[in-house]
Amino acid sequence: RYATASGIAGEYGLYDSVILVNADKNKLADGLSASGLAGVINAPILLVHRDSIPNETQLRMEIAKRVYIIGSDNSISSDIENKLRSQGGFSVKRIGGQNRYETSNNVANEILNIKGSVGKVFIANGSKGEADAMSISAVAARDGEPILLTNGTSISETSRSIAESTKNVYAIGGVDSISSRLVGSLGATRVSGTSRYLTNSQVIRTFYRETPFKYILSDGYKLVDALTGGPLAGRNNAPIVLVSERSDKSVLRGATSLVSLGGISQSVLTKCAAETNR
Repeated sequence: RYATASGIAGEYGLYDSVILVNADKNKLADGLSASGLAGVINAPILLVHRDSIPNETQLRMEIAKRVYIIGSDNSISSDIENKLRSQGGFSVKRIGGQNRYETSNNVANEILNIKGSVGKVFIANGSKGEADAMSISAVAARDGEPILLTNGTSISETSRSIAESTKNVYAIGGVDSISSRLVGSLGATRVSGTSRYLTNSQVIRTFYRETPFKYILSDGYKLVDALTGGPLAGRNNAPIVLVSERSDKSVLRGATSLVSLGGISQSVLTKCAAETNR
């Protein structure tokens, strides 16, 4: 995952900022809300351990001047933060909170501070909606808009005030992830399907007005690659497509370019390629 994130950053193009997220043992919570910020500051998302920075990540940080750390000291230690400041010569800003929900609020506020306003807001379940958050990550990165996390039935007052600052609020995921009452109270439009793959397809059909020709493929259950792929997808206006052996791949019809993230099996890639010609 660290090498994949590094490779994605290598494809990203020029940047002077990077976003660091801890993804050890599939800890994706802090990273769920990072995609919108990545789009605003034109930065790739790179992965670290709590107490160390892998060589693959260090390689891609060398051209950066500014580092955003997402999460509290429990996610990425203050030792790393201090070393980046004192030895790395980076300008460092940490955006964290007491939990994933507060972190998403604070990331959203950073986006708001940089842009001055938000045009749309995405709501996703912070504990069981990881796949939904990854599906919308490319759109959030492309448009530089926040992903706010909910427990499924409520959101904080901070999140609500940000959501109420725009008429374009989208709840990503079904009723098991985000209750109808919460969706209604926010005046949100629900975008969902009966599985993570069908929700993913609905996201693509909703937020890409013109049929894309380039798609970025990520394993539907190895979501860390979709996390780091979000900024690249956003910069290329290319959707992230979650795939598996049996997933519906019809959204790929007509594609002329497929980019595979991480270790997707050859049989799945063959099926994806075949779908483009249907």
